[in-house]
Amino acid sequence: MKLGIILMVYALVAGGALAFVNIKTDPLIIKNRIAEENNARAEILPVMAGGYEEKNEGSDFPYWIGYRDAGKKEIGGYVFIALGTGYSSVISAMVGVDPGGKIIGVKVLSQQETPGLGAKVVEIRHGESDPWFTRQFSGKTVQDDIKVKKDGGTIDSITGATISSRAVTNSINAGLKKLMGIVGGAS
Repeated sequence: MKLGIILMVYALVAGGALAFVNIKTDPLIIKNRIAEENNARAEILPVMAGGYEEKNEGSDFPYWIGYRDAGKKEIGGYVFIALGTGYSSVISAMVGVDPGGKIIGVKVLSQQETPGLGAKVVEIRHGESDPWFTRQFSGKTVQDDIKVKKDGGTIDSITGATISSRAVTNSINAGLKKLMGIVGGAS
């Protein structure tokens, strides 16, 4: 009985400490995630003087409209987040699209794939300035075959990480189709 009570006290103290740390750090984690998303939007859809306006907030497919002018009259493009289930995690990528539906840039926001394999979705090769895998999507539209080459598409998959490559590719393809269905291709 005595050991059970001691164990219960330790469990309560440890649980309380974890809850306290979670309560204190959760707002900071959310703030950092929002800042990371804002930086990613500015990186993949740059020079938007009017900022970004979120649409479909709370839905399964939120997206942002980027405005070129401060008066928010001229649409400079769109941004959406593509989520794909990789080998060992959900891979989250932010995609920037011009008003005509052409992909401008892709940035992987989070992934926990196998180091040396699926984690290469964010690899920057020696002498380059951006990840080679995500660079392949630039210039693609819904009319292009956005699939990995093993599936008959044009995207080179990562050697030994076809599941991760497919997860990113298929999520971007599906997200682009959904976005263009909502905004109608060009604005």
